[in-house]
Amino acid sequence: METPVRRASFVLHDHRVPRPHFDLRLEQDGVLKSWAVPRGLPDSPTRNRLAVQVPDHDLDHLTYTDENKFIADIGWWEEEDRTDRRFVFVLHGRESSLRYALIRTDTDWLLHRTKEQPRVAGAPGPGQAAQMPQLKVGDKVSWNTPQGTTHGVVKEIRKKDFQLAGQKFTASPDEPTYVVESEKSGHRAAHQEQALTRHS
Repeated sequence: METPVRRASFVLHDHRVPRPHFDLRLEQDGVLKSWAVPRGLPDSPTRNRLAVQVPDHDLDHLTYTDENKFIADIGWWEEEDRTDRRFVFVLHGRESSLRYALIRTDTDWLLHRTKEQPRVAGAPGPGQAAQMPQLKVGDKVSWNTPQGTTHGVVKEIRKKDFQLAGQKFTASPDEPTYVVESEKSGHRAAHQEQALTRHS
């Protein structure tokens, strides 16, 4: 039997003091590589965010919270490309999977949300005909989280941009986003199709 590959975790901390800001932490080489992002993750490819690299943190800081700090998002991440001045990665969070790039400037970093995002499995490329979504409302599905596999059901198929739990998500008829509900906790999340496994 093959040993499962452990995925590297990430966390986005929301700080309230001394002034509101976010910290993005990526598990790498046994520590949490960290960047302070004063204005949070960019929600559009046209809006870059300043990211200031700060000292590494211990892995036990992954789930740390206190009265002035809470977890805005948590999940796992994967590296797609890296050079000395550009680092491309995908964050697989509680409610979505999004691709970002950290771009080195003379003094700090810029956090950029890439135009090309993770595609729905089987979704058409440029100039190709659209395919019908493979999942339907009511389908039983599972998805991965840092704590393991979560099982639930497809509750909605969104084909226009929408908000869920205070976060914005993009969707279109060609690239729908699926709102799923955990059968254990009742928590709802949003995923593209490639992040979901259907069960009969």
